[in-house]
Amino acid sequence: MAAAANDQGAASGVPAPRPVRLAHHDYPDGLLMSHTLPAALIDTLRARLGDRARPGESLARYTSFRIGGPADVLVLPDTREELAHALATAAAFGVHVTLLGGGSNVLVGDAGMRGVVVKLGRGFARIDWNHAPEAARGSARAGRRGLGASEERSAAPAARAPDGPPDESISIQAGAAAQLGRLARAAVAHGLAGLEYAEGIPGTVGGALFMNAGAYGGEVAHAVESVEGLERDGRALDLPGHALAFGYRRSALPPGFVVSAVRFRLRRAEPGQVRSRMDEARARRTAAQPHGRANAGSIFKNPNGDHAGRLIEVAGLKGARAGRARISERHANFIVNEGGARAADVKVLMDVAQRVVWERSGVWLEPEVQLVGSW
Repeated sequence: MAAAANDQGAASGVPAPRPVRLAHHDYPDGLLMSHTLPAALIDTLRARLGDRARPGESLARYTSFRIGGPADVLVLPDTREELAHALATAAAFGVHVTLLGGGSNVLVGDAGMRGVVVKLGRGFARIDWNHAPEAARGSARAGRRGLGASEERSAAPAARAPDGPPDESISIQAGAAAQLGRLARAAVAHGLAGLEYAEGIPGTVGGALFMNAGAYGGEVAHAVESVEGLERDGRALDLPGHALAFGYRRSALPPGFVVSAVRFRLRRAEPGQVRSRMDEARARRTAAQPHGRANAGSIFKNPNGDHAGRLIEVAGLKGARAGRARISERHANFIVNEGGARAADVKVLMDVAQRVVWERSGVWLEPEVQLVGSW
């Protein structure tokens, strides 16, 4: 029988969770972290961004978990200039900035997030094929299905898939807010290999870079050529891919650095083979992962030589509940929101999974989902 946990974390012999420990919560010294931001800061942001500077905005709608309290102020810049202005304004007032990204690998605390929260707008969702040779620009009509409007506008129409020497290297650039799965599908439509494993991985290009997202033997690090972005004070900074020191589900982006675009180096391949690999990745993901319930993707990193989902299942925790959150019965490394779940509910299940797996298997599970905000 699956174990169950109540809101306080005690149930049927399951150990009570430890106090909340944030996996990613490093606020630089001297920066303002409070519910009350200077009115002048809000006025300055609104003067440039209008209603895209939103004090007290709930963050639940911006995360795939559909969980999270309010931001002190949420800003949604559409251009690099607007982003630079928001960062420089926050720096001038000594206020911390957090980049939310696509919200797919994050758990926002029930009390929300302090300071300025940045979520990149549609202007950062473009995919630029102009870095590719003329034959590789645009996409076949069938390949453009599923692209967002801003992404589709950046692709000139073409009558056929690209041709050329096998394994020819092709450079493309994607905005940090472009959906990783859409980029993968577009690349496959162009007959380009290197991202086909990413079909179905939720989240944005920027978030995928930060976490070095991957699956089935592929990962973002394998294809990153360079990164464009802004420093904490709004100054532009470009980085070569090798400077990011990628590791398993991590990268070494500078503190406070905000990614605006990523350039990928892909290779030309036989379109049928690339599409077959993408279809295989999609089928494996569809068969193994939960659907129809809000979730944040994999909760824990896989330990060396094993799988977090297997360890949680062996521990008897499939189906365990805390409030309206539940460990998926389809894949134990997923926690789903069954409607109205709180961040605290999810954290209870994470703590229970870590403790029980440690007691029964001697393995400590490291969170893959990022815990941010106030609890």
